[in-house]
Amino acid sequence: MTKIFITGVSGFLGGHLTKLSAEKYNTVGAYHSYKFDILNVKSVYSDLSKPKLLVDIFNLYEPDIIIHNAAYPNPDKCEKNPDLAFKINTESTGIIAEWAERNNRRLIFISTDMVFDGRKGNYSEEDPVGPLSTYAKTKVEAEKLVLDKCNNAVICRIALMYGRGVFPRQYGSEWLERVIKKKYSSKIEEPIFLFIDQYRSMISVNNAARAIIEVALTDYCGIIHLGGAERISRYEFGEKLYNALGLPEILIRETKYSDAAVNTPRPKDVSLNITRATSLLKTPFLNVDDGLKDIYR
Repeated sequence: MTKIFITGVSGFLGGHLTKLSAEKYNTVGAYHSYKFDILNVKSVYSDLSKPKLLVDIFNLYEPDIIIHNAAYPNPDKCEKNPDLAFKINTESTGIIAEWAERNNRRLIFISTDMVFDGRKGNYSEEDPVGPLSTYAKTKVEAEKLVLDKCNNAVICRIALMYGRGVFPRQYGSEWLERVIKKKYSSKIEEPIFLFIDQYRSMISVNNAARAIIEVALTDYCGIIHLGGAERISRYEFGEKLYNALGLPEILIRETKYSDAAVNTPRPKDVSLNITRATSLLKTPFLNVDDGLKDIYR
């Protein structure tokens, strides 16, 4: 049976990847700060800041496929701790890629739409990157290491995800639903301001996990963009989330990213062209309405 090793299992995407993998494959999951429990999954502690530990773990479990999902993901924290961000996001990825190549194993690296500068949108895999933040720079450098060091590798650039996590912990990606429900249940009329001029190809976490597992089992190598079927602003997403939750009042208001005071620069339009993914994979890429129905049905 194929053995799949997934890093960052207790993360938002990692939990979904692991549950899905465990349905058919021998699955090992690595965690750092949150010890998880998923049926038929072997859990192992790892620390991306300690390269030797990673090598020892791979030598012990000898996976056929590594899905490297773990990261230091918060852009603001990365901006404040650039050395740690590069160590965790970039250096560890290079070591994983070297091990995969040395042992003739397949590597799936989870990257981000934020590798682009956001000036044009509808980015294809061939478009040049232009990272604006430390977080994005660490991912760009990690991508280079993967392509340079491992022949049997895929870089999955994932759009902004929405949905619910697998474990009973608070995920950043769930913040809007939490805030909406809290304001509605407490009858707090203070509005939620969302950007009308920042665009992503938002994808449900369930949809992203299914696509990643599928691409891991193909022979495809290189870069692939995985996103939802539409370009959408954060404000438009908020409207759709209200409808999906069945709430009668909409407390969100428009605001412009260009008027916001932000600590870390973020691109304005990193919508993704997913033509390659739709031609290669059987997994359907859902628009936001259908993605939300899949989650809240």
